[in-house]
Amino acid sequence: MKKIAYLLVLLIFSASCSDDDSISTSLSVSNSELSFSADGGEQMVEIVSNGFWDCDYTEDWLLVRQQQDRIRVIVDANLTGNERTAYIQVFSDGEAKAQIIVLQEGLMLDAEASDYEVQYLGEEFIIPVDCNSAWEAGHEAEWIETQQEANGLKVVVSRNYQMQERTGEIVLTAGELQKSIAVNQTASPWYDSFEMVAVEAGSFYMGAQNTSSSEMNYDESAYIVEAPVHHVTLAGYNIGVFEVTQAQWVAAMGTNPSFIQGDNLPVENVSWEQVQVFIALLNEASGKEYRLPTEAEWEFAARGGNLSEGFKYSGYSVLGACGWYYSNSESTTHEVGTKFPNELGIYDMNGNVREWCNDWFEYYSSDETSDPQGPGYGDMKVNRGGGWTTPAANCRNSYRQTDYPSEASQDLGFRLAL
Repeated sequence: MKKIAYLLVLLIFSASCSDDDSISTSLSVSNSELSFSADGGEQMVEIVSNGFWDCDYTEDWLLVRQQQDRIRVIVDANLTGNERTAYIQVFSDGEAKAQIIVLQEGLMLDAEASDYEVQYLGEEFIIPVDCNSAWEAGHEAEWIETQQEANGLKVVVSRNYQMQERTGEIVLTAGELQKSIAVNQTASPWYDSFEMVAVEAGSFYMGAQNTSSSEMNYDESAYIVEAPVHHVTLAGYNIGVFEVTQAQWVAAMGTNPSFIQGDNLPVENVSWEQVQVFIALLNEASGKEYRLPTEAEWEFAARGGNLSEGFKYSGYSVLGACGWYYSNSESTTHEVGTKFPNELGIYDMNGNVREWCNDWFEYYSSDETSDPQGPGYGDMKVNRGGGWTTPAANCRNSYRQTDYPSEASQDLGFRLAL
């Protein structure tokens, strides 16, 4: 009987073991395909299994984290224009039980056009941009401004005062993708090529004196014709940011009288009388009323107008910062606007070339005056600012020089008022 009982126990145990071995591990995933934008991100996949499981993947642009009964799939941003695919294998007891496909779209970057034509007066426009990720815009042209808007890129092109067309490049960037956009701006006609700055109405003490350091506008270098210092009130006006160039002169007059020639050099060797002919042609072509500045307007602008900080020279206490004169000019004129501007943004009011004013010369009066025009007649016309042949003492804001209106010199040019 004992042997029979033992055999029965063995049979029951064997049957029991046989039933356990026949049960296989099951595993399922909540999502077998994941889609990601070019920006990347993360998604969760639920895992249902009655046994131990593990997963494996090979692509380095995604990361998979196991978290008990789920996996966390993290995808990097796609910086290329190509779609990409990865596979996650889920194993149980060494066997592949499920596969998850990970799809990610590539970057897309496009603009409505690659070339824009802009008129010389300047424009503002929107470039529609089609991109499925973050993008940015860059450019090197100082005359272009850009700002991202909801519907694309806002572009502001400033007025072109140059008598030649110019081209700037805007580069859109998203990841490794780039899109170049050319902005072509037409040339300014000669009669519209004069950049002016508004000088607000104001008052100042004009001239200089070297007799009393405790009184107004003392300057040890002042000459007698710069005194007496007197109070002047001016209405608002406009004055040229730059001296008139040879290219502008030739466009109007047909010939270049300058001793030292170059399109962007200031025109020189022009008499006051010749300047009047130029201005007449300019006014006829432009329909405006350009003229030479009065002596008071010239000095107020040179001093920085209402923004004046009281410098001896136009915007600076050191002439080399703002002017080409005897000690730094290397015996030649220089392209306009290559030194620093003054408080109003005006260039070359000291040095480079002396500048004709509208006034006949007369000695100052100590009386207060408003918008002085100078005498109605005389022998000599005033010029201001010194030039490339001039010592520093004769480039000061208050320095006065005279020439006959028929005279011309290789260091004498002009700027316009309006």
